[in-house]
Amino acid sequence: MSDMLEKIPEFVDFGKATKTADDEELERVYLRENNYLAVIGYKTLEDFARFTSSEDLSIDTIEYAGKDRVYFTGLKRRAVYRRASEAILREYTSDYSCATPDHQCMNCYNCYTYGGTNLVKGETKSIRSRMKMTTSYSIQSSIDAVVDEDEFHIMVHRDLEMSQEEGEQEKGSIHTITLIKPNTVFPFIDIIFNPTKFDLAMYLETIERGDAEGYGSKGSLLGTMSTEILGVVDNLDVTHRDLLDAIKVKDDGKVDASEAEKLIDESISKEEVENLKDELPELIEKYKEKIYPDLE
Repeated sequence: MSDMLEKIPEFVDFGKATKTADDEELERVYLRENNYLAVIGYKTLEDFARFTSSEDLSIDTIEYAGKDRVYFTGLKRRAVYRRASEAILREYTSDYSCATPDHQCMNCYNCYTYGGTNLVKGETKSIRSRMKMTTSYSIQSSIDAVVDEDEFHIMVHRDLEMSQEEGEQEKGSIHTITLIKPNTVFPFIDIIFNPTKFDLAMYLETIERGDAEGYGSKGSLLGTMSTEILGVVDNLDVTHRDLLDAIKVKDDGKVDASEAEKLIDESISKEEVENLKDELPELIEKYKEKIYPDLE
């Protein structure tokens, strides 16, 4: 086992109370430590997708590192991951009922990992996410990444968005949808604060489920991806700009990340990463009373 992996605990009960300096009780999730793991890799679109944040439904693009690129926000990824993580945990017990966004229990593994807020009077509670998914930018320019053939990107879609008077029946409107091409590549850096081996195992299973579910607008129909992890490190020496310069997409659509891998000096090996993923069912059984608060 690599030294980096040996340094982190197998599991931490972040709901366990500890004493503060003024003798008050505080859950461990609020005690942020200066340790983290950064997962470095890239995602490749397997089908068409839409990443939109604007009301006009335009594809999210921005000038970054010398190109106008499609950007893929970390918030969109994290939302998909959270729901995928909930679904994974439900597979191991029928009693798990925490659900995003309106029925979060604020007392289970998922809430202590992805955070949340409870605004019920007298029970207010806010947990900051330990998962930070940073915004990703496409290797390809937006000109190359967005489909420009009318037969592909002009889609008639009935949407209930036209304005109407109060009490009036909703009206349908017709608009066009612009899509991002398959094989568009998005390097990413995901950060896990106060990491554990269990976090890594869950993360790996979660991204696999999330990729199959899809990302972005109309995510249930579009936006499926594949993920290649280049390394898991305990530093942020590699930046998004480094990845955009180092990762190449060949004319045949294949990705060459060999130069990017050279940027990662010390990493948890891919074999160790996959082994952790395989251990997930055993780890869930071992720590189920801490993962699912209702089982305590």
